[in-house]
Amino acid sequence: MQKCLTDRRKSISLFLLLFVAYALIYMTKNCYAAAMASIVDEGVMTKSETGLIAAAFYLIYAPFQIVGGIAADRYSPAKLILFGLVGAGVCNLLVYFFSGNYIAMLIIWSLNAVAQFGVWPAVFKLVATQLKAEHRMGGVFYINFSASLGLALSYAIAVFITDWRMNFFISAVTLFLSSAVFWFLYHGLERHMTSCVVAEIPVKSEAAVKSCAKKNFALIVGAGIPLLMIVNANVGLLNLGLKALVPIMLVESYESVSPALGNALNILLVLAGPVGLFLAKLPIFKRFNDSVSITGLFVLLLPFLVVITLVGRIGIVFIVGALVILMMLISAASVFFGYISRVFERFGCSGTVAGMINCMAALGVVLANYVFARVAELFGWGVATASWLVLGAVAVFLMLIFVPIWKRFEKKIEE
Repeated sequence: MQKCLTDRRKSISLFLLLFVAYALIYMTKNCYAAAMASIVDEGVMTKSETGLIAAAFYLIYAPFQIVGGIAADRYSPAKLILFGLVGAGVCNLLVYFFSGNYIAMLIIWSLNAVAQFGVWPAVFKLVATQLKAEHRMGGVFYINFSASLGLALSYAIAVFITDWRMNFFISAVTLFLSSAVFWFLYHGLERHMTSCVVAEIPVKSEAAVKSCAKKNFALIVGAGIPLLMIVNANVGLLNLGLKALVPIMLVESYESVSPALGNALNILLVLAGPVGLFLAKLPIFKRFNDSVSITGLFVLLLPFLVVITLVGRIGIVFIVGALVILMMLISAASVFFGYISRVFERFGCSGTVAGMINCMAALGVVLANYVFARVAELFGWGVATASWLVLGAVAVFLMLIFVPIWKRFEKKIEE
């Protein structure tokens, strides 16, 4: 039997604890991306080398998200979070000491991806199951803000710290302290948990529950989740990937933009994320299925991807403006991905589905950080940005296929 909190204040305390913990680990995960412009500008590494390190992280992080999702459904999610905090702290400290060694940084940052394998699935699992019943839906929505906060902090540190190497030292200290605080406070809250039923809507299909419990993914495949995973790769590309590349793109496309200014402008994109999350709360979305909402948001972002293909040829104000709106739409779409993952908690595998979907977002970041960095290096930013537009159109096409599949699945489990 699942255990959860029933006291309102303690439930809010648990959410805030998870929110801060994920914001901090998200901050440190992206401190390398925030330092990329300075690393390239100083000649420490080329764009391809910095891109390969970022790509290696997410290339390893992606498949381990599936492993982490399964682990979050079977074992203690809190221990997975603690492992991620401590492991990431060690890796950040090692990067600080080996910051001039390209091979060493590549290996260490890849190990960092392994250390964080279960953090997001575990955080999502705890939000979806251990909060007070009436807090869970809101928790799934508001936990998205933690990523935006963490990303904003990573770029803010990059702007105000002159030596990019200090990013990693600060991250290491932050992670070690937060791991101790997290473990102490979580155990204090755990003592107040009682047995409860997580799924608000009982499932009539016992066979479906057993199949998921036995790791038979027929249920997940039948719901069209593989299609959604591919779409979420585009979300990762356009969200984290572009934020990592935008400072370099602006520096190389506009003579007036320095690495520091590039990172400062990137903070606008990061701040657009939380604003975009509130778009998902607009009353109009209550009239549509979650899958329809994602499709509509992707359609809306296409014209802004067209504007971005003109980088270097039109004023920087228009490019930054298009990027800000793009990030708002992407953030709004990410909320509905979380709502879809939450549906599977009634089958006991919300962590698995959250990990699967997040896996493909990580692969999208790989494409952005290495493949598209390499394309930009060989053919220029015009070709790279045109390819983003093509992928955006592909995402819309896949969502048009996913919508009827998801509607049939929801109808079936509600019968």
